[in-house]
Amino acid sequence: MKVRAQAVIVTYLTIWTTAVASLAILMIRPLYPELFTSVVRIERDLMNALPGFAPFIVAPVAFGEAMSAIRKRNAIDVGMLVRYFIGAPVCIYFTLLIIVSLITVIFAPITFLLGLIYGTIPLLVGIAIHCLGMVPLFFLDRWLQSPARVSKSA
Repeated sequence: MKVRAQAVIVTYLTIWTTAVASLAILMIRPLYPELFTSVVRIERDLMNALPGFAPFIVAPVAFGEAMSAIRKRNAIDVGMLVRYFIGAPVCIYFTLLIIVSLITVIFAPITFLLGLIYGTIPLLVGIAIHCLGMVPLFFLDRWLQSPARVSKSA
C-alpha cells in the first residue's frame, strides 16, 4: 500500500474513532443521570469535564491504534479491520477508565469498578457504531488503487 493511501486511511480511522468515542462519552449523561448529581464533588466535576478533555486523549490513542493496525499491510484486509474496529474502542475505554480513576486518587478502586459497570453499555453501543466505519473503507480501497491495477484485477 502506498504512503498516500496509508495516510488517508490512518486519518480517516483517527477522525472516525475520535468522533464515535466523543458520542459514546456524551451518551453517559442520559443513561446515568445519577452520576452527574453525585454527593462526591470530584466525581460530579469529573463527569462534567469528561466530554471536554476526552477527545485530547482519544485522538492520540486512535492514531496509535490505526498506525499499528495498518503497519506492514498491502491492502485493507479482514484482520486489520477486526483488530482496529474491535480493539481500538476497548483500548480507548480502558485508557479513559484508568485516567479517570487516577484523577480521583482516593476513590480510584471504587471509580474503576463503577466505571467498568457503568461504561459497559456505552462501550458496546460505541463498538456497534464504530463498526459502521468499515463501510467506507471498502470504497476507499478501490478509490485509492491506481486505474491500471483496477483494470488488471477486473
